[in-house]
Amino acid sequence: MENRFPHIVSEEERQEVLKYLEDRFGISINIFDKYEILRGVSNFWLFPKNQYLEILESLQVQTVGLLFLRKVSRYLKPTSAFLQRFGYLATKNIVTLSEDIIEVLKERNKVEINLNLEPGYVILRNKYWILGCGLYLPGKLFSYLESKVIKNL
Repeated sequence: MENRFPHIVSEEERQEVLKYLEDRFGISINIFDKYEILRGVSNFWLFPKNQYLEILESLQVQTVGLLFLRKVSRYLKPTSAFLQRFGYLATKNIVTLSEDIIEVLKERNKVEINLNLEPGYVILRNKYWILGCGLYLPGKLFSYLESKVIKNL
């Protein structure tokens, strides 16, 4: 079995990823000082900076840590798991959904809505919780919520 262990990103790529999170969601770069950022082919993981990463590299594993970004075309898409854990630190591009909008998204995964936001990925929340990721394009909001989240709404 080929070892496809994700590699630690270069300092340049790390800064690009963190700048995206800061620019898009207002999440401070400093939050990630205690984490390594690992990359596979098109996925990024967060892993705590500690001595265990070196040990894991010698094992036949394909992933470690929290999958937090996927490269989709030219864009970085945050995972719902990442947003549920770190989204409370965000200061922008957060969409609080009403119960009516949630019902439409449960049925169709998209809703026609005009928001005062730049197009791109957004954090979807209800009045209590961060639910996950969405995509806002002018006049439309697409849900990328996991089915288990939608089922429990």
